[in-house]
Amino acid sequence: MLTNVQSLKIQLMEEGIHIPEGVREAVSGPVTLADYASTSGITMMLGEDVWVNAPIVDFNSNFVKDPPHRLVHQGNFFFVESGGKRHEAKLLPVPSYHDKHTTSTGELYIWHAITHADRVRISPIGGCAMACQFCDIPYVAKYRKKSVEALVESIRTALNDPGLPARHVLISGGTPKPEDYGWQNAMYETVVNTFPHVKVDVMMVPMPGLLDPEHLKSVGVYGLSINIEIFNVALARRIMMSKWKASRKTYFDFIEKTVKVFGGDGRVRSLILVGIEPVEDTLQGVEALAQLGCDPVLSPFRPDPATPMRNHRPPSMETLIRVYEKSVEIVERYGVKLGPRCIPCQHNTLTFPDGSSAYCYS
Repeated sequence: MLTNVQSLKIQLMEEGIHIPEGVREAVSGPVTLADYASTSGITMMLGEDVWVNAPIVDFNSNFVKDPPHRLVHQGNFFFVESGGKRHEAKLLPVPSYHDKHTTSTGELYIWHAITHADRVRISPIGGCAMACQFCDIPYVAKYRKKSVEALVESIRTALNDPGLPARHVLISGGTPKPEDYGWQNAMYETVVNTFPHVKVDVMMVPMPGLLDPEHLKSVGVYGLSINIEIFNVALARRIMMSKWKASRKTYFDFIEKTVKVFGGDGRVRSLILVGIEPVEDTLQGVEALAQLGCDPVLSPFRPDPATPMRNHRPPSMETLIRVYEKSVEIVERYGVKLGPRCIPCQHNTLTFPDGSSAYCYS
């Protein structure tokens, strides 16, 4: 049974939130950096330990129309007003480095790194060698390798940011071209070696020759996120053709191998988009991952205006609750958890702490 605050998170993810102009003036700096489809909103902590990234009309006018939830500012506090009730909210600032430039290249730090909650995500590849219809990256950025020096400088800046200090690192996509696989792996090692006391995760497509779990663990990578995203084969073929060519078997064989190398405790995760395929397919995907000892991560689909799926509706609250509750039952049977296990990183996922020590702050 969901709590009122947990239900509110799901409503906010589906419907978005309204921020009156007066409230915007009370926020120091931008309300969001809106750098990615699933992080286009404002990040808040509701009550105790319920984190949410709530979409706003500024960046999701394609489906945020007249949300019944509004942000309220009173005194030194923020609240979410919904259904005649007020829920206290801790509004997270954007990082202080958001408008500053690297000394190594003169580019903005946010071209290399973005902090959400307590994690900084770096994107070594601008653009992507693939083009999935739900992802904005290949539609808004040209392919390029970024400066490793600037990436390292950006991580260091994020870790020491006075407004929103990062506690751990995620190295994500876009996906590199085959001729850049060597460069990508050398960059992984550089980051881990430069920050040996910081947990560094890698999120990447398991293309043959790109990732070696044993080598990544040996150099100090903490965990891997290998996202299947869509379990339904026909839809995957149509919506993410480049990834589908790698085959479902390639994904699941790689995930099984990675779990054996890294072990459990949430160090191997795989994200599934909720709301694109039939619920039954999503739940089959959750079970297939759980059987391997991998933590499934439920990501409610958020249509980005820059993508071909801009007019696809987000999943309803009823769908999200059904998927969440059934998924909890599934993972309990196999002794894994819904990821991510870092509580602040749950802001754009269908995950809640369950009171166990499995979920924690980095």
